[in-house]
Amino acid sequence: MENIHALQAFLSSQKNIVITTHQKPDGDAMGSSLALYNYLVPFGHTVRVISPTEYPTYFSYLPGYDEVWNYLENPQLSQIAIEAADIIFCLDFNDLKRIEPLDELIQKNTNKKIVLLDHHLYPKIDADWILHDVKASSTCELVFRFLEIYDPKFKITHEIAECIYTGILTDTASFSNGATNKKSLEIAAHLLDCGLNIIYVQEQLNQNGREEKLRFLGNALFRNMIIREDIGIGIIVVDKKDAYRFNLQTGDTEGLVNYPLTIKNVKVAILIKQEPKIIKLSFRSKGDYSVEKICREHFEGGGHRNASGGRSFLTVQETIDKIIAIFEKEKLV
Repeated sequence: MENIHALQAFLSSQKNIVITTHQKPDGDAMGSSLALYNYLVPFGHTVRVISPTEYPTYFSYLPGYDEVWNYLENPQLSQIAIEAADIIFCLDFNDLKRIEPLDELIQKNTNKKIVLLDHHLYPKIDADWILHDVKASSTCELVFRFLEIYDPKFKITHEIAECIYTGILTDTASFSNGATNKKSLEIAAHLLDCGLNIIYVQEQLNQNGREEKLRFLGNALFRNMIIREDIGIGIIVVDKKDAYRFNLQTGDTEGLVNYPLTIKNVKVAILIKQEPKIIKLSFRSKGDYSVEKICREHFEGGGHRNASGGRSFLTVQETIDKIIAIFEKEKLV
């Protein structure tokens, strides 16, 4: 991060700070935002975390969770906070389109200082300070690295440790996917020395769910999964009918896309989720195969090599047919 001394000087006096992240934030988005929140508040800054949309309730164990605002529920207060902000931290997104409808507010307030911490490809945000690394396991890793640079003598509290570990754990799928790197493991070890209770975090993430979610998972795998080992892909469909039947909540489909990858000859897994106006797509892959390229070229999306997202304006069946046609040409197996 260049010119870190200017940022240190700028934040040496109390400031109004807004932290924001992408729509329907996942563990990395929530973890990185709240890790930074818990670092900044004790210095006397007025800090507000604003999510563009609703966010999962199962992250309620994270310190500071109750202080997060959902813009859709608090548009006027969010607007006031952004207009009053001296500086805005943008975490875990590379394009303002990913924070709609907050993007228009930030674009209007061009006098604000911007800090970008992100690990997605092709950042399009004009920021005053940037820490960007596509090889980082997560934005939580970047928050940890940011604190190392910004405040080398700072000892991470167990509250911040819980937040950072949550993001690293979820973005690496419990240290099992291609995002896992040496630094993420070193950070995890360091967080243990800071008082992190890893069993507590695991229990909150994986053993604190609802019966409806578990029944939804069984139904999705039994009835709505398409496996094409001959072309190396697995597809899971979540339609509006199932969302209603199982009372799906924000975050309930998190991790579902990974299940087809447990099959030996499946190299790419795709989750097709029907939304009111569009179909959202999540892609995951094994090894060196880049689903980011597929999402960018065919589905107006992008992300990481092994984990990317996109969207489709076709019907569910037409989207399935398009995906199959693409991978019949890709020859994964």
